[in-house]
Amino acid sequence: MKIIRFILIVVLTGYLLFSISNLLGINDENAPIAVQPRASKDYIKVSSILQNKCVDCHSPGMTRMPIYSELPIAKRLMDNDIRQGSERFTLGPKIYSGEEAFTPLMLARLEHVISNNKMPPAKYLAMHWNGSLSADEKQTILTWIANERSQHPWSNESAENYKGEAIQPLPLSVELNPKKVALGNQLFHDTLLSGDNTLSCASCHALNKGGTDQAQVSIGIRDQQGPINSPTVYNAMYNLAQFWDGRAKDLQAQAAGPVANPIEMGADWDKVITKLNQVSDYTSAFSKLYPEQGLTQTTVTDAIAVFEESLITPNSRFDQYLRGNETALNHDEKAGYVLFKNNCTSCHFGPALGGLSYEKMGVKEDYFAMRGGDLTEVDNGRFNVTKNETDRHAFKVPVLRNVELTYPYFHDGAVNELSEAVRIMGVTQLGKRFSEDDIHKMVSFLKTLTGNYNGISLFILKQ
Repeated sequence: MKIIRFILIVVLTGYLLFSISNLLGINDENAPIAVQPRASKDYIKVSSILQNKCVDCHSPGMTRMPIYSELPIAKRLMDNDIRQGSERFTLGPKIYSGEEAFTPLMLARLEHVISNNKMPPAKYLAMHWNGSLSADEKQTILTWIANERSQHPWSNESAENYKGEAIQPLPLSVELNPKKVALGNQLFHDTLLSGDNTLSCASCHALNKGGTDQAQVSIGIRDQQGPINSPTVYNAMYNLAQFWDGRAKDLQAQAAGPVANPIEMGADWDKVITKLNQVSDYTSAFSKLYPEQGLTQTTVTDAIAVFEESLITPNSRFDQYLRGNETALNHDEKAGYVLFKNNCTSCHFGPALGGLSYEKMGVKEDYFAMRGGDLTEVDNGRFNVTKNETDRHAFKVPVLRNVELTYPYFHDGAVNELSEAVRIMGVTQLGKRFSEDDIHKMVSFLKTLTGNYNGISLFILKQ
């Protein structure tokens, strides 16, 4: 009872002290950061709102600490709020001033929490009465976000009324060296890159299977079973890094990995280069396209990477809708898009609907407990690369283009049905139990994301 009375006294004392400091303005210690003259009038307003309402949890080192902040219980609670807030969304002086721009990821996260009334959180508002965002402040931020997106190159091909969306259409074409694309295509499908000449890159990333192998985990050299699901190679150019754990910084680094992996293609790069040098078509092509280097591991992986940059799948029905064709989607598909926007675009945004951030698998509910079975090393996700405990079970968000064809789902390939994947994501990532009707509508929308490769529908390529 003494401990409980002590805690109540501390809490009530802290509350009273904060109330006094709030009324007197004592806690507003930091002078506002001036916005640079080149910043838009809209951002001047947005920066003011963010500095007034978000600084305490999302700006480490700038937090306005109340006079009771060093009390043990209060300090522990506030330190935890600041840590959690800054892990998800960090605002510093250069952002407030407009010297640094918001990234598409920051815009997506800010839009999500504002639209869903998730920030500021209720427990923060209980002590910070002036922390609420008014309807006008919310609209000011959302309007600015839409305007920022409309100026991004991603929105160039969107209809005017869709330029501010979190998702943008894939470009109808990309400018690449066609001869390097052709060379990379040949290498991508060549079994000489494997140790026993039985496998190619396309073995796990088949272009007629949505850029995957449609298997739970990939099968490598000598029928060895891999530990993880093979992600799609289509639209991979939009990924911030490659592989589920992001261990390859770009497509060229990714191209080098499987070749030398003893479970995957099981080859030695020096021997691969020796084999390729015995093919006159290759030596001729490399001497023309890479005259200073010739045929090396670096040039081989560069050619493959250029080819993979060409693997975009534009002109899906959803892309047609974003370009202004309102009849491209039916009623359920449009309703599914609204549901998707309201729930999923803080992670699945941009032209590829993902690939631009790492997210923990199981934010609201333990996915691995739900899945069952023993944890594996690959279940650690990004942690295996960074060794940072906060990255345990975090994975690169998968792109959702052509998702109807890229089953089974998740890093472990544990789910075969798209509707089940949507249900699980609702529970584990959002803490929501979607209705069957909502799931149906979102799946209907997701099926509109299947596009074309070289002008041919991926559905036709599948046949």
